Amino acid sequence: MVPEVSKHQVLDASDFALLWENCTSPYDYGENESDLCCASTPCPQDFSLNFDRAFLPVLYSLLFLLGLLGNGAVAAVLLSQRTALSSTDTFLLHLAVADVLLVLTLPLWAVDAAVQWVFGSGLCKVAGALFNINFYAGALLLACISFDRYLSIVHATQLYRRGPPTRVALTCVVVWGLCLLFALPDFIFLSAQHNERLNVTHCQYNFPQVGRRTLHVLKLVAGFLLPLLVMAYCYARILAVLLVSRGQRRLRAMRLVVMVVVVFALCWTPYHLVVLVDTLMDLGALARNCGRESRVDVAKSVTSGMGYMHCCLNPLLYAFVGVKFRERMWTLLMRLGCSNQGRPSSSRRDSSWSETTEASYSGL
Repeated sequence: MVPEVSKHQVLDASDFALLWENCTSPYDYGENESDLCCASTPCPQDFSLNFDRAFLPVLYSLLFLLGLLGNGAVAAVLLSQRTALSSTDTFLLHLAVADVLLVLTLPLWAVDAAVQWVFGSGLCKVAGALFNINFYAGALLLACISFDRYLSIVHATQLYRRGPPTRVALTCVVVWGLCLLFALPDFIFLSAQHNERLNVTHCQYNFPQVGRRTLHVLKLVAGFLLPLLVMAYCYARILAVLLVSRGQRRLRAMRLVVMVVVVFALCWTPYHLVVLVDTLMDLGALARNCGRESRVDVAKSVTSGMGYMHCCLNPLLYAFVGVKFRERMWTLLMRLGCSNQGRPSSSRRDSSWSETTEASYSGL
Protein backbone atom coordinates (compact mmCIF):
# COMPACT_ATOMS: atom_id res chain seq x y z
CA MET A 1 0.00 0.00 0.00
CA VAL A 2 1.65 3.19 -1.17
CA PRO A 3 0.75 6.06 1.19
CA GLU A 4 -2.27 8.09 0.16
CA VAL A 5 -0.16 10.99 -1.07
CA SER A 6 -0.11 9.01 -4.31
CA LYS A 7 -3.84 8.97 -4.81
CA HIS A 8 -3.82 11.71 -7.47
CA GLN A 9 -3.34 9.81 -10.68
CA VAL A 10 -2.38 11.20 -14.05
CA LEU A 11 -5.22 11.16 -16.53
CA ASP A 12 -4.26 8.82 -19.36
CA ALA A 13 -6.27 7.32 -22.23
CA SER A 14 -7.93 4.74 -19.99
CA ASP A 15 -9.06 7.48 -17.58
CA PHE A 16 -10.67 9.48 -20.39
CA ALA A 17 -12.36 6.30 -21.60
CA LEU A 18 -13.68 5.74 -18.09
CA LEU A 19 -14.97 9.31 -17.95
CA TRP A 20 -16.77 8.74 -21.23
CA GLU A 21 -18.36 5.53 -19.93
CA ASN A 22 -19.48 7.32 -16.79
CA CYS A 23 -21.49 9.75 -18.90
CA THR A 24 -24.20 7.10 -18.99
CA SER A 25 -23.54 5.70 -15.51
CA PRO A 26 -25.86 6.19 -12.50
CA TYR A 27 -23.30 8.39 -10.67
CA ASP A 28 -24.86 11.51 -9.21
CA TYR A 29 -22.72 14.45 -10.22
CA GLY A 30 -25.22 17.14 -9.35
CA GLU A 31 -28.40 18.62 -10.63
CA ASN A 32 -26.88 21.11 -13.05
CA GLU A 33 -25.85 20.02 -16.47
CA SER A 34 -22.43 21.59 -15.94
CA ASP A 35 -21.80 19.09 -13.14
CA LEU A 36 -22.06 16.07 -15.42
CA CYS A 37 -18.85 14.11 -15.96
CA CYS A 38 -18.83 14.44 -19.69
CA ALA A 39 -19.39 18.18 -19.58
CA SER A 40 -16.85 19.12 -16.92
CA THR A 41 -13.22 18.75 -15.99
CA PRO A 42 -12.13 16.38 -13.21
CA CYS A 43 -12.97 17.48 -9.67
CA PRO A 44 -10.62 20.10 -8.20
CA GLN A 45 -8.29 18.65 -5.56
CA ASP A 46 -7.09 21.89 -3.98
CA PHE A 47 -8.54 21.16 -0.54
CA SER A 48 -7.26 17.58 -0.26
CA LEU A 49 -3.84 18.53 -1.65
CA ASN A 50 -3.49 21.44 0.78
CA PHE A 51 -4.57 19.18 3.63
CA ASP A 52 -1.96 16.59 2.65
CA ARG A 53 0.78 19.22 2.43
CA ALA A 54 0.02 20.44 5.95
CA PHE A 55 -0.88 17.16 7.68
CA LEU A 56 1.13 14.30 6.20
CA PRO A 57 4.72 15.65 6.50
CA VAL A 58 4.24 16.34 10.23
CA LEU A 59 2.57 12.98 10.85
CA TYR A 60 5.10 10.97 8.84
CA SER A 61 8.02 12.71 10.54
CA LEU A 62 6.62 11.94 13.99
CA LEU A 63 5.89 8.30 13.11
CA PHE A 64 9.36 7.97 11.60
CA LEU A 65 11.04 9.04 14.85
CA LEU A 66 8.82 7.03 17.19
CA GLY A 67 8.78 3.92 15.02
CA LEU A 68 12.53 3.97 14.45
CA LEU A 69 13.35 4.41 18.15
CA GLY A 70 10.84 1.87 19.46
CA ASN A 71 11.39 -0.88 16.93
CA GLY A 72 15.11 -0.19 16.81
CA ALA A 73 15.28 -0.82 20.57
CA VAL A 74 13.31 -4.06 20.20
CA ALA A 75 15.58 -5.28 17.39
CA ALA A 76 18.75 -4.34 19.30
CA VAL A 77 17.67 -6.18 22.45
CA LEU A 78 16.59 -9.27 20.54
CA LEU A 79 19.76 -9.39 18.47
CA SER A 80 21.83 -9.15 21.65
CA GLN A 81 20.14 -12.40 22.79
CA ARG A 82 19.92 -14.09 19.40
CA THR A 83 21.41 -17.38 20.66
CA ALA A 84 18.47 -17.89 23.05
CA LEU A 85 15.52 -16.63 21.01
CA SER A 86 12.21 -18.44 21.31
CA SER A 87 9.84 -18.79 18.36
CA THR A 88 7.84 -15.77 19.54
CA ASP A 89 11.04 -13.76 19.96
CA THR A 90 12.03 -14.65 16.39
CA PHE A 91 8.66 -13.49 15.04
CA LEU A 92 8.99 -10.31 17.10
CA LEU A 93 12.43 -9.66 15.63
CA HIS A 94 11.10 -9.99 12.09
CA LEU A 95 8.13 -7.80 13.03
CA ALA A 96 10.46 -5.10 14.37
CA VAL A 97 12.55 -5.26 11.19
CA ALA A 98 9.40 -4.97 9.05
CA ASP A 99 8.22 -1.94 11.02
CA VAL A 100 11.65 -0.27 10.83
CA LEU A 101 11.86 -0.74 7.06
CA LEU A 102 8.32 0.60 6.69
CA VAL A 103 8.94 3.78 8.68
CA LEU A 104 12.22 4.37 6.82
CA THR A 105 10.16 5.08 3.70
CA LEU A 106 7.98 7.69 5.44
CA PRO A 107 10.40 10.64 4.94
CA LEU A 108 10.22 10.04 1.17
CA TRP A 109 6.42 10.14 1.25
CA ALA A 110 6.56 13.24 3.46
CA VAL A 111 8.57 15.04 0.75
CA ASP A 112 6.13 13.76 -1.87
CA ALA A 113 3.21 15.22 0.09
CA ALA A 114 4.89 18.52 0.95
CA VAL A 115 6.42 19.28 -2.45
CA GLN A 116 6.47 16.53 -5.05
CA TRP A 117 8.34 13.32 -5.84
CA VAL A 118 11.92 14.34 -6.61
CA PHE A 119 13.66 10.96 -6.30
CA GLY A 120 13.05 9.44 -9.74
CA SER A 121 11.14 6.35 -10.91
CA GLY A 122 13.71 3.83 -9.68
CA LEU A 123 13.47 4.89 -6.04
CA CYS A 124 9.71 5.26 -6.48
CA LYS A 125 9.44 1.55 -7.30
CA VAL A 126 11.79 0.51 -4.51
CA ALA A 127 10.17 2.72 -1.86
CA GLY A 128 6.64 1.67 -2.85
CA ALA A 129 7.53 -2.02 -2.91
CA LEU A 130 9.45 -1.79 0.37
CA PHE A 131 6.52 -0.04 2.00
CA ASN A 132 4.02 -2.67 0.86
CA ILE A 133 6.26 -5.65 1.63
CA ASN A 134 6.54 -4.55 5.23
CA PHE A 135 2.87 -3.55 5.44
CA TYR A 136 1.86 -7.12 4.61
CA ALA A 137 4.69 -8.61 6.71
CA GLY A 138 3.53 -6.77 9.82
CA ALA A 139 0.00 -8.16 9.59
CA LEU A 140 1.07 -11.72 8.68
CA LEU A 141 3.70 -11.90 11.43
CA LEU A 142 1.11 -10.84 13.99
CA ALA A 143 -1.04 -13.71 12.74
CA CYS A 144 1.93 -16.11 13.11
CA ILE A 145 2.49 -14.97 16.69
CA SER A 146 -1.16 -15.46 17.58
CA PHE A 147 -1.22 -18.93 15.97
CA ASP A 148 1.94 -19.97 17.83
CA ARG A 149 0.42 -18.87 21.15
CA TYR A 150 -2.88 -20.53 20.30
CA LEU A 151 -1.16 -23.90 19.78
CA SER A 152 0.89 -23.49 22.95
CA ILE A 153 -1.97 -22.50 25.26
CA VAL A 154 -5.06 -24.16 23.84
CA HIS A 155 -3.53 -27.40 22.55
CA ALA A 156 -0.33 -27.48 24.65
CA THR A 157 1.59 -28.03 21.39
CA GLN A 158 5.04 -26.46 21.01
CA LEU A 159 5.10 -26.41 17.21
CA TYR A 160 8.37 -24.49 16.97
CA ARG A 161 9.96 -25.15 20.35
CA ARG A 162 10.04 -28.92 19.98
CA GLY A 163 10.44 -29.06 16.23
CA PRO A 164 13.54 -28.50 14.11
CA PRO A 165 15.19 -25.11 14.77
CA THR A 166 14.77 -24.23 11.11
CA ARG A 167 10.98 -24.49 11.27
CA VAL A 168 10.40 -20.97 12.57
CA ALA A 169 12.97 -19.62 10.09
CA LEU A 170 11.16 -21.38 7.25
CA THR A 171 7.87 -19.84 8.37
CA CYS A 172 9.44 -16.38 8.25
CA VAL A 173 10.86 -17.07 4.78
CA VAL A 174 7.38 -18.06 3.56
CA VAL A 175 5.89 -14.87 5.05
CA TRP A 176 8.49 -12.64 3.39
CA GLY A 177 8.08 -14.52 0.10
CA LEU A 178 4.32 -13.93 0.11
CA CYS A 179 4.87 -10.24 0.88
CA LEU A 180 7.32 -9.95 -2.01
CA LEU A 181 4.75 -11.56 -4.30
CA PHE A 182 2.07 -9.12 -3.14
CA ALA A 183 4.44 -6.21 -3.87
CA LEU A 184 5.14 -7.19 -7.49
CA PRO A 185 2.63 -4.61 -8.83
CA ASP A 186 4.72 -1.89 -7.19
CA PHE A 187 7.86 -2.94 -9.07
CA ILE A 188 5.89 -3.09 -12.33
CA PHE A 189 3.40 -0.21 -12.24
CA LEU A 190 4.84 2.42 -9.89
CA SER A 191 6.72 5.31 -11.46
CA ALA A 192 7.35 9.02 -11.08
CA GLN A 193 4.71 10.71 -13.24
CA HIS A 194 4.21 14.37 -14.01
CA ASN A 195 0.65 15.64 -13.71
CA GLU A 196 0.24 18.38 -16.31
CA ARG A 197 -2.98 19.68 -14.76
CA LEU A 198 -1.48 20.04 -11.26
CA ASN A 199 2.06 20.73 -12.58
CA VAL A 200 3.62 18.35 -10.03
CA THR A 201 5.34 14.97 -10.11
CA HIS A 202 4.16 12.16 -7.85
CA CYS A 203 5.12 8.53 -7.30
CA GLN A 204 1.97 6.74 -8.39
CA TYR A 205 0.52 3.76 -10.18
CA ASN A 206 0.08 3.77 -13.92
CA PHE A 207 -2.62 1.22 -14.66
CA PRO A 208 -6.35 1.18 -15.49
CA GLN A 209 -9.08 1.57 -12.90
CA VAL A 210 -9.58 -2.19 -12.65
CA GLY A 211 -6.01 -2.60 -11.42
CA ARG A 212 -6.59 -0.08 -8.66
CA ARG A 213 -9.67 -1.96 -7.50
CA THR A 214 -7.81 -5.27 -7.55
CA LEU A 215 -5.06 -3.88 -5.33
CA HIS A 216 -7.65 -2.52 -2.90
CA VAL A 217 -9.25 -5.95 -2.61
CA LEU A 218 -5.86 -7.64 -2.15
CA LYS A 219 -4.87 -5.23 0.64
CA LEU A 220 -8.23 -5.63 2.33
CA VAL A 221 -8.18 -9.44 2.27
CA ALA A 222 -4.47 -10.37 2.63
CA GLY A 223 -3.33 -7.37 4.65
CA PHE A 224 -6.27 -6.99 7.02
CA LEU A 225 -9.21 -9.40 7.03
CA LEU A 226 -7.34 -12.73 7.03
CA PRO A 227 -4.76 -11.70 9.69
CA LEU A 228 -7.51 -10.14 11.80
CA LEU A 229 -9.68 -13.26 11.59
CA VAL A 230 -6.71 -15.46 12.55
CA MET A 231 -5.87 -13.23 15.51
CA ALA A 232 -9.48 -12.92 16.63
CA TYR A 233 -10.06 -16.69 16.52
CA CYS A 234 -6.77 -17.61 18.19
CA TYR A 235 -7.06 -15.05 20.97
CA ALA A 236 -10.72 -15.84 21.57
CA ARG A 237 -9.75 -19.46 22.20
CA ILE A 238 -6.81 -18.32 24.35
CA LEU A 239 -9.11 -16.12 26.41
CA ALA A 240 -11.47 -19.04 26.95
CA VAL A 241 -8.59 -21.03 28.46
CA LEU A 242 -7.23 -18.12 30.50
CA LEU A 243 -10.64 -17.34 31.98
CA VAL A 244 -10.80 -20.86 33.38
CA SER A 245 -7.28 -20.55 34.82
CA ARG A 246 -6.87 -18.54 38.01
CA GLY A 247 -4.02 -16.29 39.02
CA GLN A 248 -2.77 -12.75 38.58
CA ARG A 249 -0.24 -13.74 35.91
CA ARG A 250 -2.93 -15.23 33.70
CA LEU A 251 -5.14 -12.18 34.20
CA ARG A 252 -2.30 -10.00 32.88
CA ALA A 253 -2.03 -12.34 29.91
CA MET A 254 -5.75 -11.98 29.27
CA ARG A 255 -5.54 -8.19 29.21
CA LEU A 256 -2.62 -8.23 26.80
CA VAL A 257 -4.12 -10.60 24.25
CA VAL A 258 -7.27 -8.48 24.15
CA MET A 259 -5.14 -5.38 23.51
CA VAL A 260 -3.37 -7.08 20.61
CA VAL A 261 -6.53 -7.60 18.57
CA VAL A 262 -8.22 -4.36 19.64
CA VAL A 263 -5.27 -2.12 18.75
CA PHE A 264 -4.73 -3.80 15.38
CA ALA A 265 -8.44 -3.45 14.57
CA LEU A 266 -8.67 0.17 15.78
CA CYS A 267 -5.61 1.22 13.79
CA TRP A 268 -6.54 -0.35 10.45
CA THR A 269 -10.36 -0.72 10.33
CA PRO A 270 -11.08 2.98 9.60
CA TYR A 271 -8.65 3.03 6.66
CA HIS A 272 -10.05 -0.09 5.03
CA LEU A 273 -13.62 1.17 5.47
CA VAL A 274 -12.72 4.41 3.68
CA VAL A 275 -10.98 2.47 0.90
CA LEU A 276 -14.11 0.31 0.59
CA VAL A 277 -16.22 3.45 0.18
CA ASP A 278 -13.80 4.73 -2.48
CA THR A 279 -13.99 1.39 -4.32
CA LEU A 280 -17.80 1.40 -4.22
CA MET A 281 -17.73 4.89 -5.71
CA ASP A 282 -15.47 3.64 -8.50
CA LEU A 283 -17.88 0.79 -9.19
CA GLY A 284 -20.87 3.12 -9.24
CA ALA A 285 -22.54 1.53 -6.21
CA LEU A 286 -22.31 4.87 -4.40
CA ALA A 287 -23.12 8.22 -5.98
CA ARG A 288 -20.04 10.30 -6.74
CA ASN A 289 -19.68 14.07 -6.55
CA CYS A 290 -16.77 16.43 -6.06
CA GLY A 291 -17.57 17.14 -2.41
CA ARG A 292 -17.67 13.45 -1.57
CA GLU A 293 -14.44 12.79 -3.48
CA SER A 294 -12.67 15.49 -1.49
CA ARG A 295 -13.95 14.14 1.83
CA VAL A 296 -12.89 10.60 0.93
CA ASP A 297 -9.40 11.80 -0.06
CA VAL A 298 -8.97 13.59 3.27
CA ALA A 299 -10.38 10.60 5.16
CA LYS A 300 -7.88 8.28 3.44
CA SER A 301 -5.00 10.51 4.51
CA VAL A 302 -6.16 10.64 8.12
CA THR A 303 -7.02 6.94 8.46
CA SER A 304 -3.85 5.77 6.72
CA GLY A 305 -1.92 7.78 9.30
CA MET A 306 -3.83 5.93 12.03
CA GLY A 307 -2.81 2.65 10.41
CA TYR A 308 0.87 3.58 10.27
CA MET A 309 0.70 4.35 14.01
CA HIS A 310 0.45 0.61 14.54
CA CYS A 311 4.17 0.38 13.76
CA CYS A 312 4.85 2.55 16.81
CA LEU A 313 2.47 0.61 19.05
CA ASN A 314 3.90 -2.83 18.27
CA PRO A 315 6.93 -2.35 20.59
CA LEU A 316 4.61 -1.29 23.41
CA LEU A 317 2.28 -4.24 22.95
CA TYR A 318 4.84 -6.98 22.47
CA ALA A 319 7.91 -5.78 24.33
CA PHE A 320 7.76 -2.85 26.73
CA VAL A 321 5.00 -4.41 28.84
CA GLY A 322 7.21 -7.45 29.44
CA VAL A 323 9.57 -7.78 32.39
CA LYS A 324 12.08 -9.73 30.33
CA PHE A 325 12.44 -6.91 27.84
CA ARG A 326 13.28 -4.40 30.55
CA GLU A 327 15.88 -6.76 32.01
CA ARG A 328 17.42 -7.37 28.59
CA MET A 329 17.43 -3.65 27.87
CA TRP A 330 19.31 -2.91 31.09
CA THR A 331 21.78 -5.69 30.31
CA LEU A 332 22.40 -4.20 26.86
CA LEU A 333 22.85 -0.70 28.31
CA MET A 334 25.37 -2.06 30.80
CA ARG A 335 27.33 -3.64 27.97
CA LEU A 336 27.44 -0.23 26.33
CA GLY A 337 28.92 1.26 29.51
CA CYS A 338 25.82 2.57 31.26
CA SER A 339 25.51 2.45 35.04
CA ASN A 340 24.01 -0.52 36.85
CA GLN A 341 22.22 1.83 39.25
CA GLY A 342 18.45 1.44 39.23
CA ARG A 343 18.48 -1.83 37.33
CA PRO A 344 15.12 -3.58 37.76
CA SER A 345 15.05 -7.01 39.28
CA SER A 346 12.67 -9.90 38.89
CA SER A 347 12.09 -13.10 40.76
CA ARG A 348 10.84 -14.89 37.69
CA ARG A 349 13.09 -17.66 36.45
CA ASP A 350 11.40 -17.99 33.09
CA SER A 351 9.94 -14.58 32.36
CA SER A 352 9.48 -13.67 28.73
CA TRP A 353 8.79 -10.77 26.44
CA SER A 354 5.18 -10.58 27.42
CA GLU A 355 2.88 -12.13 29.94
CA THR A 356 1.10 -13.87 27.08
CA THR A 357 4.28 -15.57 25.93
CA GLU A 358 5.08 -16.51 29.49
CA ALA A 359 1.67 -18.09 29.89
CA SER A 360 2.06 -19.92 26.61
CA TYR A 361 5.14 -21.77 27.88
CA SER A 362 3.99 -22.36 31.47
CA GLY A 363 2.10 -25.58 30.86
CA LEU A 364 -1.45 -24.24 30.63
